[in-house]
Amino acid sequence: MVIIGIDPDLSKSGVASIVDGRHITYEGLGFVELTERIRSDAKNIKRVYLEAGWLNKKSNWHGGSSLGVASRIGKNVGENHATGKLLAQVINALGVDVVLVKPSTKKLNAEQFKKTTGIDGKSNQDQRDAVMLVWGRTC
Repeated sequence: MVIIGIDPDLSKSGVASIVDGRHITYEGLGFVELTERIRSDAKNIKRVYLEAGWLNKKSNWHGGSSLGVASRIGKNVGENHATGKLLAQVINALGVDVVLVKPSTKKLNAEQFKKTTGIDGKSNQDQRDAVMLVWGRTC
C-alpha cells in the first residue's frame, strides 16, 4: 500500500510517497503528470494527505511588502489553492481517500529537514512539505 503527501503548486506540486510503510520518495510533478500517476496507481493508494492552505482563516502574511509584491504573492497563493482544490476533486473522483491538512506555520529548511527525517538529498520547500505530510504515518 501507498500513502501520498501533496503540497499543491500551479507549476510543480511537491509529492511524497511512503510505500509499505518503509520506502519514501519525493519529487515535483505537474498537474497532469500527478493526476495520471494517481489514476494509474489508485488501487494501491491507501490515502492522500493534501495540504489545504485555503483552510487557514488568514493567508495575508505578506503585509510588509510593496503593493506589487503583495499582489503577485496573493495571485500565486490563490493559484496554488485552486490547484489543491482541483486535485482534491480529481483524487476523490478516482475513489481514493483524501485528507485535507491545514498547513503548519513552521517550514523546514534543508538542514532542519535532514535533522528531522534523516533524508539527505536535494529538495525544495514543496517537496519537504509533502514529505512532512506523510512522515510518521503508516500504511
